[in-house]
Amino acid sequence: MNPISIYIVEDELLISASLKSQLQQFGYEISGSSIRGESCLEEIAELSKQGKEPEIVLMDIHLRGEMDGIETAKLINDKFNCAIIFLTGQSSKEIYDRSFKIKPFGYLLKPIDMEQTKMTIEIASYQRNLEIENTLYQKDLEALLEKRSQENKELMAMYQTIVDNSLMGLTIMQDDKFVFANNRTAKIFGYPLEEFLAFNSTDILNLLHPDDKIKMTALSEARLNGDELRQNTRIRIYTRDKELKQIETHIKAVQFKGKPALHQTFLDITDFYTGS
Repeated sequence: MNPISIYIVEDELLISASLKSQLQQFGYEISGSSIRGESCLEEIAELSKQGKEPEIVLMDIHLRGEMDGIETAKLINDKFNCAIIFLTGQSSKEIYDRSFKIKPFGYLLKPIDMEQTKMTIEIASYQRNLEIENTLYQKDLEALLEKRSQENKELMAMYQTIVDNSLMGLTIMQDDKFVFANNRTAKIFGYPLEEFLAFNSTDILNLLHPDDKIKMTALSEARLNGDELRQNTRIRIYTRDKELKQIETHIKAVQFKGKPALHQTFLDITDFYTGS
């Protein structure tokens, strides 16, 4: 597996040099560094042309030059496929309100704790790769649903293979009931597939950790309303055996048989947190 590639944007040269040295000791690849947003964009564009676009950009919010880190991060999101992690020495509401619109993959407060930095980078890389995979799955699924009426056996067989071998739980809910769920979904929740397919949205909410119920309800309603939200959300669920699991979930509004529906994916990331 290739090391995670990181680009550093930090206007304090001593901090930048220290970050680079310590991150390299952790085994990460440093693609480059810059003290200004303008030069950062130019260098990442050149790296992208060479097929070396960095996975992670560590972005200081306060930069020299005409653009600050938040403005630079917005342009990176518009042009490239990098996960942004903000570096800041302040924790004001104004900064978080502005930066949150960029949909960052994390924040690191100065002075920087390297163990926390390593964990944040690993999670950001994991989420970035998951979003890429989700996008590919979503495109495949939407195309396949459009062609469902044609009953293309060869295409459906290929789709079934993808679904059966997926590490993700895949579901479609319409009119408050599941019209589709794969075996992986049932396994994640610890129920037989037939029993899981009989669940409605209330049954699923009852499996969530109490602190996550309101968040998931609001997210589902927002998706059906067509709101643009962060791609992935982390929730906690209780399985049939009362085991607490950490789940990465992605929800998207789709059309199924001409009616609105919710396509949702589930990925069990419990082992990532327990270290097993």
